[in-house]
Amino acid sequence: MTGRLQDKVAIITGAGTGIGEAISVAFAREGAHVVGVARRLEKLHEVGEKVQTSFGTKFVAIRCDVTVKDDCQNVAAATVKEFGRIDILVNGAAYFPVRRFLAITPDEWDAVMATNLKGCMLMCQAVLPHMVEQKRGKILMVNSNQARLGWFHQAHYVVSKAGMLGLTRCLATEFGPKGIHVNGFNCGYTPETEGATRAAVDSIIAKFGPDVSEEVKRQFMAKADELYVGYQAVKRVGHTEDYEGIAVFLASDESDFIAGQTIPVDGGAVMP
Repeated sequence: MTGRLQDKVAIITGAGTGIGEAISVAFAREGAHVVGVARRLEKLHEVGEKVQTSFGTKFVAIRCDVTVKDDCQNVAAATVKEFGRIDILVNGAAYFPVRRFLAITPDEWDAVMATNLKGCMLMCQAVLPHMVEQKRGKILMVNSNQARLGWFHQAHYVVSKAGMLGLTRCLATEFGPKGIHVNGFNCGYTPETEGATRAAVDSIIAKFGPDVSEEVKRQFMAKADELYVGYQAVKRVGHTEDYEGIAVFLASDESDFIAGQTIPVDGGAVMP
């Protein structure tokens, strides 16, 4: 049976773990060849083995720091050399620290903006010339419902994700007439991801200090789940596979009349 992304070529940043890994597997299941991009090659190789064993599609692992222009350009060039084109870009790499606003340093602020916003810009700049030449392409922004919320201890992360909303709209407007669709989706509370786990640990240390016990950590995490789920219409936490369907849809031909949108997939936590 032909998949919804049969023989498409997709670059996915942050593909080694979490939501990026889930999207990589979902795309391969639908017939796409995946170029997985991350800083840690060992994680990418694990995903690649899973994809190739399960689905028989190609998976190319490339180490890349999305904050470095040359790295992003090299990913695009290597993809075109291997496959002859770039059909899909998924901007999934993210940095998610937790810090009280008055404790955020300029260096940490810049690091969050560099990964979450500048990284998207650089990857888009790397792939768009190829998509323009093809007269077709799909770009997906993996965003967060924090982009539409004010949330304590996450000012730099929230601002970076709000910037992604604007970038999505601007690119959709500029490149839509050239056959390129730019959209995104806002993820909800997904505690199984590495980013959410690191953020929770940062929050616990900020509240209780570095010597906090494992039992206190466990109780804090349970309370965090209860707090976030309390805001939602769907009364459970999110899982990485919850984002597979929206990603496949936005990358497929089925979304050809959608542009500049960021769709909430967060259990009804935010209802615009």
